[in-house]
Amino acid sequence: MSTQAEKAQMLITRMRELPSSKIFSQEECSHLVPTDSPHDLLQLLQDLLASNQVKLIKKGDELHFQAVSQDYARIISQMTPDEQMIYSHIASSNREGIWTKTLKAKTNLHQHIVTKCLKNLENQRFIKSIKSVKYPTRKIYMLYNLQPSLEVTGGAWFTDSELDTEFIDTVSMIIWRFIYSATFPKEESNALQSSYDARSPGANMDQIMQFLSSSNVLQVELELNDVQSLCNLLVFDDKIEQVGHDEHGELYKCTRQSLSERGYIKAVEELRGVIPEASFEYLERTKGYNLFDFNLGKVNYEEEADFVYMDSFLNN
Repeated sequence: MSTQAEKAQMLITRMRELPSSKIFSQEECSHLVPTDSPHDLLQLLQDLLASNQVKLIKKGDELHFQAVSQDYARIISQMTPDEQMIYSHIASSNREGIWTKTLKAKTNLHQHIVTKCLKNLENQRFIKSIKSVKYPTRKIYMLYNLQPSLEVTGGAWFTDSELDTEFIDTVSMIIWRFIYSATFPKEESNALQSSYDARSPGANMDQIMQFLSSSNVLQVELELNDVQSLCNLLVFDDKIEQVGHDEHGELYKCTRQSLSERGYIKAVEELRGVIPEASFEYLERTKGYNLFDFNLGKVNYEEEADFVYMDSFLNN
């Protein structure tokens, strides 16, 4: 005949065989282990509660039971009752964490006891304090092995709850350089052909994401929304421009201003005194939206026909 301890071990073993989120009613527990009476079953559950192997959950007017992992039971067994109470509330907060003031209100413990328990739990690496972007002045705790949610950390662009502008600038430049390499024509014998062709496609979001993923240039994994937000920032800063859409979303090219800033193209104003005056006046008169800014290359500035061709090329 099985002893009380053996039956309790059988019950917790069978409870742990089911998904950890499973919550058992008393009747469901009775099907997992043979007992002589409901009173005997309650005694088994009481033993498991006392050894921190199950926890009590109230659903409406009924009491239910949930098995906890062996690791959780081992951790809980090392704590005082006050520490167990505080730890359970921190565990319930999941990846959002819980404010110390909220802990005090929920446990109804004196602040001195709360502070002492938190210090002990933190020293044993059961919990950790985190900084919240949303509430930077609050002391917030969560389980040591969990990662804070995006709402707490602010996402990929925050380091230690501070906006990491250096990281943002670095990734923005990487994206800009990829768009440049993917869309700006390679230098050809005819320099005017090396200027942007209005009919050529831009770089899409799928290409940008694949490049960031395959190049291993970043130590963190960025989501599509993260990269899209940087593209929006680059558009706002007039570094790239949206030139259309495809099945993967927006298409982007580098703006002529950003290309000029990096010396990849020469603006019309820079050609004064370099090309014949008549050619320069013609360009000034007809340039419109910087259409005659073109790639720095080997250009025969004496051939005015080239500039006429550019005018015809861009207005087709």
